[in-house]
Amino acid sequence: MDLGRRQANRLIMRVPMRVRDKRSPRVEQGVESMNISIRGAYFAAEAGFHVGEKIQIRLMMPEAVMPGQRSEWCFVGRVAHVDKLGSNGKIGVGVHFLYYTAGRQPDDLL
Repeated sequence: MDLGRRQANRLIMRVPMRVRDKRSPRVEQGVESMNISIRGAYFAAEAGFHVGEKIQIRLMMPEAVMPGQRSEWCFVGRVAHVDKLGSNGKIGVGVHFLYYTAGRQPDDLL
């Protein structure tokens, strides 16, 4: 494992998030993070995410990650890896955040 790759502490916590991609920009999928940091997140999903694609994630940033932040954050990230999670048909999606804004954003952010 490349130790220089991960530069932010990950917190193992469930954070409700809403995710959408460019292929279906009007459809948001509700998911929960499995771990999160200021640089990225990992979550379980049904399917439909591919390495390299850009996605949008909306969430309330946990106090443990960014103290004092109360507004909704909107991230655009790139899917870094997709893993099969057991035999239930779900996948694990690792996302590297590219940029973000605080507060609700227009639908064309992707």
